Amino acid sequence: MKSIVKNLTTLLIVVISFTSAEFVNANVSTADSLGSLTASEQKAQDERMEKVFLYGLDSEVDGVLESTFFNVISYKALNPEFDSQSVNEAMIDIALNGNSHVVRYKAYLALSYMKKQDLFADDSQKLVGYIQDNDSTSTFQVLVDNLQNNQVAENQ
Repeated sequence: MKSIVKNLTTLLIVVISFTSAEFVNANVSTADSLGSLTASEQKAQDERMEKVFLYGLDSEVDGVLESTFFNVISYKALNPEFDSQSVNEAMIDIALNGNSHVVRYKAYLALSYMKKQDLFADDSQKLVGYIQDNDSTSTFQVLVDNLQNNQVAENQ
């Protein structure tokens, strides 16, 4: 039974990672080629993405959670008007009660970006480049560096 669960979990992580790359590429392509969506289309897309994010944030698998954090950051970077209290609340819960320190910290980073995107304005082009490359490690590192620099500046 454990082997079946492990295999299914591994498959789910692979599918989510692939979906993450496709998600980012589709959003970048759409933004580049189609221009802006109508307000009703954007609202419908935001609602669909909110459901997807909440589904991912409900997982017990660290890899699924981390991929969802990256997808939240990616979507917010490409759709700055997106805001979801439900997604923010789910990430707060994970940041406080997550299974590992890595998951808790990445939840905090994604939440910081969702709530205070303006703090990361100087690095927005760098973030979008990493997102287009589907480079989650560098994306999270930009957020870490930015938060540390802001904290140091506040303490001086």
